[in-house]
Amino acid sequence: SHAMRCSLALWTPAIAGANPFAEIPPEQFFEPLKGFKPAPASEFKPKAQIPRFTNITHEQFVKLVRRGQPFVVDDCVKDHPMMGFVCKDFSEKWPKGQMKAEYSGGGRTTLGDPAWYSTARPAKGWPDHMTAGRRISGPYVWHVKDEEPLPVKRSVQEYWKTPYFLNGTHMNRLEAWDSFEMWFSLPDGGAMAHSDSYNEMTISAQFTGTKKWRLMMFPELNTIFDSFESFDTGVYKVNKWAPEYEFDVGPGQCFVFPPGYMHETWSNPDINDVCATATTFQFNAPFPAQYIRNFLPRFSNSHLVSAENAMEIYSSYATIAKVQPKPTSDKAEIQRRVDSKFADLDADKDGKITEEELRAFFLTNPKGKWGQAYEFAWTRYIKDPQVKKEMAKERGEYRAGDTLAWHDLNEDGHVSKEELLQTFTQWNVLVERHRALMKAKASKKAVAQAKTIEEKYAKEYMCPTGPSQCPVVDRIRAKKGKNRESVVWFQGDEDEEKERKEL
Repeated sequence: SHAMRCSLALWTPAIAGANPFAEIPPEQFFEPLKGFKPAPASEFKPKAQIPRFTNITHEQFVKLVRRGQPFVVDDCVKDHPMMGFVCKDFSEKWPKGQMKAEYSGGGRTTLGDPAWYSTARPAKGWPDHMTAGRRISGPYVWHVKDEEPLPVKRSVQEYWKTPYFLNGTHMNRLEAWDSFEMWFSLPDGGAMAHSDSYNEMTISAQFTGTKKWRLMMFPELNTIFDSFESFDTGVYKVNKWAPEYEFDVGPGQCFVFPPGYMHETWSNPDINDVCATATTFQFNAPFPAQYIRNFLPRFSNSHLVSAENAMEIYSSYATIAKVQPKPTSDKAEIQRRVDSKFADLDADKDGKITEEELRAFFLTNPKGKWGQAYEFAWTRYIKDPQVKKEMAKERGEYRAGDTLAWHDLNEDGHVSKEELLQTFTQWNVLVERHRALMKAKASKKAVAQAKTIEEKYAKEYMCPTGPSQCPVVDRIRAKKGKNRESVVWFQGDEDEEKERKEL
């Protein structure tokens, strides 16, 4: 759409230290979006096909996840104990459960009260939603994972079964078992477009009813002044909703998607005659490394970074280090770090880092043993030393493949020194900018300081024909409003805090 729409050529390893703000655009990065042309929701005609799988193999799963490609698994939960459960079943089994009524000011509701699944609760419609502005019924979400007393959570977990393709690792099997929440939707119910606050891969599995989904990659944002409310309806309000896919997920099927991917849903009343049930949960491995690295410039201006500490989560993949070194834009210092890291990782000194070398580094080299460490919400419940040992090995093995995926820009199966220079440069420049913006955020003159910072980086990296004709710089200067509230990126953690207080 403007200067930031760079060509793939920017990312060939021949160009050492290529522009750290460059991205391969979604329609070139994702195979199903080849030839896709974004259009407003009102003109959307579904063309791109969501990839769908039955009996998905481990290799297919790993490749899709590292790429960040959304996909559907048609036989995901077909033998799950909750298959066929309707809302009434949950109400009768766990009557004391407390859940949240979304959108219509419904507040909190007890599962045992039959009114919630028998009476529609119309919420405000939005023209950009797939229902074209009609009032639809607001969904309910039951946060079993973190808002119920442990005995209630454990009794629900007795009915839990992790999908077959996640059972190969303790890390994924247990994360799914620990992280699920339940979604309940009456006929003609739905969710407005939003992006979740997770920095993990997410799965939404359907037990009863069929849900229609529309998706869109998180929009391009050049600076924090382009940031917008990422939760429900925010993307409509800034006229950025331009869906890519439309598809159905029915009973026994699930949809798998990466952090940041925006989505809206609807339960069509013509084919749904009961209060439908679904579950959403996360998994840990692999990490969507190629996806995060390619789209890091836009994510650095998003809620994933401003409210969810994403840079801390990403840093061990980007820097291949336990403790993140202080970011620098000094070219000689970045080159020194590249040479030093290469010396640690390229065991056979052939000028290439392979997955085998990364695996050896994380599993056997004292310098890389940190790569086996793990800490999840559920790890305190794991007492068996054998399981702990196996999990450390899983962590190290996946980290090797995830790290390779982050740095192997041309996807030839190994990392060259030029590629490492490019990925280290991207990370250092973006984190140096991020830290300057975080410092500005704490200041009384946050907006003015942020404008100075953003203009500096824009002039250096986002003005291909020079700063005198540069739309990004013009937009920074045109930014109105001097208080922190005028910049959504500055709000991040306060919104989270407000939500916690409400709960």
